[in-house]
Amino acid sequence: MNQIRNPHLGRAAVSAMQDLLARIESGEFSLGQQLPSERELANLLGVARNTLRAALQQLESDGFLTRQIGRGTFVAQIPNRSSGSFLSRRMRNASPADLMEVRLIIEPHVAALAASRGSNEDIDRIQIALRTSLSARGLAEFEHWDAELHLAIFHATKNALLVDYCDAINAIRNEPSWYRLKKRTVSTDTRTLYDQQHSAIVQAIADRDPETAQKLMTQHMSSIRDNMLGVLG
Repeated sequence: MNQIRNPHLGRAAVSAMQDLLARIESGEFSLGQQLPSERELANLLGVARNTLRAALQQLESDGFLTRQIGRGTFVAQIPNRSSGSFLSRRMRNASPADLMEVRLIIEPHVAALAASRGSNEDIDRIQIALRTSLSARGLAEFEHWDAELHLAIFHATKNALLVDYCDAINAIRNEPSWYRLKKRTVSTDTRTLYDQQHSAIVQAIADRDPETAQKLMTQHMSSIRDNMLGVLG
């Protein structure tokens, strides 16, 4: 995703921009489509109205949006993810061991940041993703909501580069080879373990306990690594 660099923007505004750009790229808001009202959009993105206005102003300056007086704000350009695709390609070519090593380094710190920086709306989004993942039927549905849960935690960091990293990880998770590997590693017992670990991580984030969130995410990533590498031998 295009990186917008404006030192005068706060983390919440940058996160709102990244969220809105992701929704545009996914097709939720198509080229030429009018965006919802400021009130609706602020609620959707989980930010204050003044934060949203700063994000919209920057996106207009960067050419992604156009405002028409008396009519509203419209999508003017679709984001280009060429830089993100390079990161995805590098990760796709990495071994499972290398990929999990990177995840073990990064994601525990992400959980800690989410606990210290996440807004109430961020926490709500994380908890919704957790509840949906817990009720998921079958591996495909669980994988989808597992990815959404981790993405919601990344969004709570208010760090656009970390969100791009998570997007790259999730792109790999959609690869057939990765799904086949998960089918070999996710049993009823491991699914129960992952559900318990997810619940504990989300509780620590909701409790605003960065140290515990980091520790629990380390344990979760270690479990995934050990299960995966154990199958690979």
